[in-house]
Amino acid sequence: MFRNEKFVLSFIIVLFFACGCKKISQNNSEKPNILILLTDDQRYGTIDELNQEKVLTPNMDRLTEGGMTFTNSYIFGAPHGAVCSPSRAMLMTGRFYFNISPNVYAQWSVPKEERGVCDLITFPEYFKANGYETFATGKQHNGSQWVEKGFDVAKAVFLGGMTKHFGTIVKDYDPKSGWSKPYSYKDKFSAQVFSDEAINFMENYKGKKPFLMYVAFTAPHDPRTAPTKYHKMYPPEDIVLPPNFMKKHPFKIADMQIRDEKLAAFPRQEDEIKKNISDYYAMISAVDFHIGRILDELEKTGKAKNTIIVFSGDNGISLGQHGLMGKQNLYEHSIKVPLIFCGPGIPKNVKTEAFAYLNDVFPTLCSLTGLNIPESVNTKDLTPVIKGNKKSVRESMHFGYNAWEGDIKKYKNLPDNQRGAERAVRKGNWKLILSSKDGVMTQQLFNLKEDPWELINQADNKFYYDKKNELIAELKKLIKETGDPAKLDKNEFGLYDKYDSEHR
Repeated sequence: MFRNEKFVLSFIIVLFFACGCKKISQNNSEKPNILILLTDDQRYGTIDELNQEKVLTPNMDRLTEGGMTFTNSYIFGAPHGAVCSPSRAMLMTGRFYFNISPNVYAQWSVPKEERGVCDLITFPEYFKANGYETFATGKQHNGSQWVEKGFDVAKAVFLGGMTKHFGTIVKDYDPKSGWSKPYSYKDKFSAQVFSDEAINFMENYKGKKPFLMYVAFTAPHDPRTAPTKYHKMYPPEDIVLPPNFMKKHPFKIADMQIRDEKLAAFPRQEDEIKKNISDYYAMISAVDFHIGRILDELEKTGKAKNTIIVFSGDNGISLGQHGLMGKQNLYEHSIKVPLIFCGPGIPKNVKTEAFAYLNDVFPTLCSLTGLNIPESVNTKDLTPVIKGNKKSVRESMHFGYNAWEGDIKKYKNLPDNQRGAERAVRKGNWKLILSSKDGVMTQQLFNLKEDPWELINQADNKFYYDKKNELIAELKKLIKETGDPAKLDKNEFGLYDKYDSEHR
């Protein structure tokens, strides 16, 4: 990993100072434990308590009732179609994808010999260095090195992007013995496998250190094959299509022919979409049951009162909304996710409209546990909102998606129809989406308070020209502040210029 011992020593010194804790009155045994529950492809409205979609989620409801829910929480987006991977990398590092080297998170596209070890501090690594026992189970979509750096022990780890939910191939990791041979449980649903390991960890944990548990489910990602009883809960004929269901998207966007979009027929058929939504809801109710088992065990151990729980999803999904199936876009259904904090010092049954990114979790956990926030983190600490000291920590947010990752020099025959990019900005109730595809720029302006399903495009309404120009100016400002490489005055925002100069 390192070239010489001198560099190793320098790295250790830097890491020591980066990981230094504030002097606080608590000793390690009094610090709160941390439990992170992350679902896969779960959009914001699929918790019953949030009263948007009709999904039975009694245990996610327990979390909303027992903590603070951010009702405007988002992922930033993605530089390629495997949205889960950069989303999790951003969560792990507290950074935006364009400030993380692609070769450390794009496991789906980078050859194994070119993959690098993340040179950024991840939150499990940071808490491990500051006195926490760290444990992981479930989907780890950023490669084995991230697991090795961050966790004292990992059980039933799935290192890929997507998989079947019965017979999921998993491995264990222990720093002393390394990785186990792959194994699977043919008759166990994936969420049961991961929740079993989380429960086993809590039952057997005798350490004096506080623990950090990272439980990352593979559900409700397709293939949507929950245990039969959950599918019976949602007869397809009873599913009500969302108001923004469309047979096809009204114009070309960045990824029109990606795998996710081919999971249903073109144009979209109502019965097929209802079946997809039915199966999606079944998966969510199935994973909800196993989340309940974990919460019950946490209470049984007597540690619930001193445990911070964070619940979220890694991205949303379309399933017929706007005529799309996947998550490779910047509509609300694809980038808006649930985000809930529960635990000591966190108010119960409170909803806040404060803007939040998923990658705000890292600095927020630092603040809630009395640790300094590492300098490598470039998102926001949500603690002032949680503690009631501020209504918000940011006034606006921007989002990004491009069809291929920024460093695409390895793709020597990149077809034009696989190019495209989107940028979006939200400020107050207004949201502007800019789509650049095939040399055409499309603008969409939505008032989310009046039009939460993003159906009424006000971009060409002369009464809102000033609002649109205000949002464009805000987007340019955020692009500059965050280091986003997008150039709004160029086709595909200039994200393919490097490729064109080398291969055209």
